[in-house]
Amino acid sequence: MARTQLKLLLFLIVLGITLGCMAAAYYIYDKVLKPEKLIQQEMADLKKSDLPRIDPGTKRFEAAVEMIRAGRVPEGRDALYKLVQQFPNSDACPEARRIIGEINLDELFSTDPRSGRRDYIVQPGDSLALIAGRQGTTMDMLIRLNGLMSTVLQPGDHLAIVPLDFSIDVDISARTVTLFRNAADKRYFFKEYRTVDLRLPPSVRPPLEAEIRGKAALIDGRAVLSTDPRYVQAEKWLPATRPGQVSPILALRTPPAPKPAPAPPADGQTPAAALPEVEQETGVFLAAPDLEEMFALVRNGSKLHVIR
Repeated sequence: MARTQLKLLLFLIVLGITLGCMAAAYYIYDKVLKPEKLIQQEMADLKKSDLPRIDPGTKRFEAAVEMIRAGRVPEGRDALYKLVQQFPNSDACPEARRIIGEINLDELFSTDPRSGRRDYIVQPGDSLALIAGRQGTTMDMLIRLNGLMSTVLQPGDHLAIVPLDFSIDVDISARTVTLFRNAADKRYFFKEYRTVDLRLPPSVRPPLEAEIRGKAALIDGRAVLSTDPRYVQAEKWLPATRPGQVSPILALRTPPAPKPAPAPPADGQTPAAALPEVEQETGVFLAAPDLEEMFALVRNGSKLHVIR
């Protein structure tokens, strides 16, 4: 009799423990696992839905633009810089970079002291090229900044001068050319340009470092000066060489003029399909107004980086 009671008692204890474990497991599932599973399912459903993606940069962009419209230009520009740095994948970044570039360019050509503008008095024996080389600027910048119609200078003339120290990044993947202004061992974004076309020579493989050497403005193969009335229509070239070398390996340039299509072959001549293909011109091709801007800002010796 006592044994039967003991067995019954043990059975009840085991049953109680089993039921307790089952109740605890159900509680954990119902209160912890099930809600977590539902949350994950909802997140998956949201990803599959057509709801628009939330862009955290949009509100910051709108706030920065409002600052600029209210006349708080430096403050708005700083806000745009932070937007580009913190949210580089935001849809607002391309427009933010464009606005930053326009503000920077306007400031550079303004009388604002932040542009670095200073007064220079022409000395006997000075020329535009000599002044540009000694003062760390370009002839194009001197002409544009001072509204010169001639390269003839007289001793005692006053010239506004802004020293220029820019480097260039050619991004193959983004197909952009970006100007950075160098200051105090740092460089900051100045302006970005979109390429019209980009065809690298086979010998140029990123990453690559070079420097601008031998700026040229050509009409019918002949160099023209910035004061020439035809200068705006001239084909601009910014050739780049490897440090210590002479031969250009790459050029920032305006798109080449389209070549006339070859005439169809006469009877008995080689079919057009069998003729050798004309080798395509290589370079980083920019719109003429963009390259003309860069012509004023970039000096011989400016660093150029080809990146991907």
